[in-house]
Amino acid sequence: MKKYLLVTTLVIVSLGAYSQNIKIFAHSGYTFGDKFPIYGGSGKIYDGHTFGGSIAYQISPVYEVEFSYTYQDSRIVVQSVASNIDINSIASINYFLIGTNRILPLSESFDLFAGVKIGAVNYASKAADFNNVTKFAVGINAGMSYFFSPVVGLRVQANLNFPVIDVGANLWWSSGGNTSVGVSSYSPIIQFGFAGGLVFKLSPQSNTDRKL
Repeated sequence: MKKYLLVTTLVIVSLGAYSQNIKIFAHSGYTFGDKFPIYGGSGKIYDGHTFGGSIAYQISPVYEVEFSYTYQDSRIVVQSVASNIDINSIASINYFLIGTNRILPLSESFDLFAGVKIGAVNYASKAADFNNVTKFAVGINAGMSYFFSPVVGLRVQANLNFPVIDVGANLWWSSGGNTSVGVSSYSPIIQFGFAGGLVFKLSPQSNTDRKL
C-alpha cells in the first residue's frame, strides 16, 4: 500500500511539473464521532480535530485528479460481551485517498467542486491495545475555493469518509488474545467532517476560457 501511494504521488507530481496545473491544499478541520455494531456489543469512534493535505492535477478545465491524506487522533471504544473484549484507547486514524473532483467555475476566482475518492484507512492504537487495522475506504467531498490572487486562495469543504467492509468480514480488534469481532454491516463506520485551509496554484492560469 505504501509503495502504491508513493508511486501515485510521484506520477501526479511529475504530470503537474510538465503541464503546470498543480494545486496544493493544506487543511485543518473537525470530524464527528460515530457508533458501529459488532458481534455481542458495539463500538464508537469519538470526534476530534483533523489535519492533512492534498495535491491535485487538473486534467481538464473542469476535472482534476486529487490525492489526499487526513490524520486524526481519536478515542476508540469497543465492547463485546460475547467476545470478552473491552477496549478504550487513543488511536490515530489515517486516510489515504485518490480520485477526481468535478469543478464548477462560477467566476475567474470562485469555484464549487465535488468529488469521489477511493483508497485506504488505517486505525492504529497508540497504546497497542489492539492490532493495527487497514481497510479499503471510500470518500466523498464537496466544497468551494476562492482565490485572493492568481496563486493563493481559501478552500473549505465537507467530507464523508468510510471504510468498506464485505458481509461476513471482521474488524480484528485484539486485546491480547487476537480475538476477532464480527461486523454486521457493509460499512459500520461513517466519519463526517469539515475542513478548511489555504490552497496554492504552483502555476497560475486564467479561468476565463473554462467551459461547463
